[in-house]
Amino acid sequence: PPPAAPAGTAGEFYNGTNIGLGFRVPMIIASPWTRGGWVDSRVYDHTSVIRFLETWTAALGTPAVCPNISAWRRQVCGDLTGAFDFANPVYGLPALPDTSATISQATANTMINPSPGTNAMPVQEAGTKPARALPYQPNAWVDRIEYNANNQILLWLDLANQGPQATAWAHYSVHANAYRSGGPWQYTVAPHNAATGTDGSTSDFFNIGANYGNGQYDLTVLGPNRFLRRFAGNATTAGKAAEASTSYAPAPDTGKQALWFKLTNTGTSAVTFTVTSNNYRTGTWTYQVAPGATVSDYFNAVTIAHGWYDFTVTVSSDAAWSRRATGHIETGAAGVSG
Repeated sequence: PPPAAPAGTAGEFYNGTNIGLGFRVPMIIASPWTRGGWVDSRVYDHTSVIRFLETWTAALGTPAVCPNISAWRRQVCGDLTGAFDFANPVYGLPALPDTSATISQATANTMINPSPGTNAMPVQEAGTKPARALPYQPNAWVDRIEYNANNQILLWLDLANQGPQATAWAHYSVHANAYRSGGPWQYTVAPHNAATGTDGSTSDFFNIGANYGNGQYDLTVLGPNRFLRRFAGNATTAGKAAEASTSYAPAPDTGKQALWFKLTNTGTSAVTFTVTSNNYRTGTWTYQVAPGATVSDYFNAVTIAHGWYDFTVTVSSDAAWSRRATGHIETGAAGVSG
């Protein structure tokens, strides 16, 4: 879904209604600095074209700035320069189709409507494309479950934008899949601070107590470039003692960035965590975690699947409990589309 500004953001509400970005549409950039079938999955919108002109005029020494773009939109949307490789232009013309033959009316009709009479959508081209590096590294996890005296049960989520490659703001939305209404809730997280070495982060709680699921919860966090975290469970059953958080760090065997799971058991009995790959690779991994213990393991997404990962974690003590982690590990270098 299109990003929308958090409540109260200046310049992003009209008569109390959140404007937000438009729905996703394709954009093709044709220039000597974009050739090669590259994909750029940074968040852009119509103001990005204006921002590109701002950047261009500033480089020429005659800056022109549009006053009608909000500060939040400037944070969330790029200026299109990420789509270009100005250091490596590609000149010349590719092989062009033969235009000497007459195109029949039947062929022309098919070009206009690929499936005459059925109105079926054309099939998406299979395979992958080279992808530009992105300026954020999203992450999210359950920090804790809090039980207070007001008969509330609060599920705390941490949202982060991690690592030196995270040089731009990242937008997240949290959606309730079941058990409660409301939302989606919008968050914009600052980039990594190179001067202090700290990551951008924010946290918020979601009431999953009386009238909000009575302990049951099912929340999804969405972010840029297919980022997804889904947290499901019940804070009143055995699964409340289990947690699986994610982080990014180099793998001991390759030295390249990997996805790490920290599996925690705060209960009084041993449990078995199972990590299952949904996409990009195959496999199931199990971990016995003793009471009060934590086990960590890593998955080499960069060396195995060009940085892409999609895992679901379950626990033997509670069938309702699960954690799903989907996304892409950024390395600062060009990659491959998902």
